[in-house]
Amino acid sequence: MKRLVLEEIYARFEAWSSPLSLACSRGCAACCTQDVTMTALEGELIYDFIGRRNKEMWLAEKLKQGLPEHHPGCTTNEYAGACLRGEEIDPGGGRYDRICPFLEQDVCTIYPVRPFNCRVFASTETCRKGVSAVLPHYYLSAATAVSQVIEHLDQGRPWGNMLILLARNRSEDGFTKQVQDRWRTCRPLPGFLLDGSDYPRVAPLLEQIFTAEIGGRKIEDILNGR
Repeated sequence: MKRLVLEEIYARFEAWSSPLSLACSRGCAACCTQDVTMTALEGELIYDFIGRRNKEMWLAEKLKQGLPEHHPGCTTNEYAGACLRGEEIDPGGGRYDRICPFLEQDVCTIYPVRPFNCRVFASTETCRKGVSAVLPHYYLSAATAVSQVIEHLDQGRPWGNMLILLARNRSEDGFTKQVQDRWRTCRPLPGFLLDGSDYPRVAPLLEQIFTAEIGGRKIEDILNGR
């Protein structure tokens, strides 16, 4: 059920963002670094995708190229909760100078199952090395809000850097000690970080997500355990 909800969330965000004119195209890979976070649920989609193609050894070799040394200090919902309580919190930092190992000839090899945080990497202007992507503020707010919903969907399970989560179950490759305690736990949604100017654009997207039905149940009810 959770996978169906996740896929519906992906589809709703894609439809909502489709009117935005983006410069991105196949072969544009300036944003494809190792600094990607995801939930364990999203990692399972990647595992299944690779398993169906009998590419487990291929994945092992990709992970052996090296794992990120840096990792976030808090989840998206942990950060949002602190902000809503008026507390200062250090979200931690990543590194943007290491290319994602799943990128081959500037093409993503796991594109159909890429995590949400990869899906929202975009720019309205052609990216160049060392130059930030250009996106409207409401889009960034929407991406953060949907990331919060996805984290809530998988609450109680691991959250962290994509490569760290993919390596955490591969003890046969000696990864356990490398990744031990380098992920956090998905937290419930504490509220959204939306300002007044973004709310009119983002609220319809959230409403579409919450009212969408999976197996006769609204996603909002599934998220709330009803």
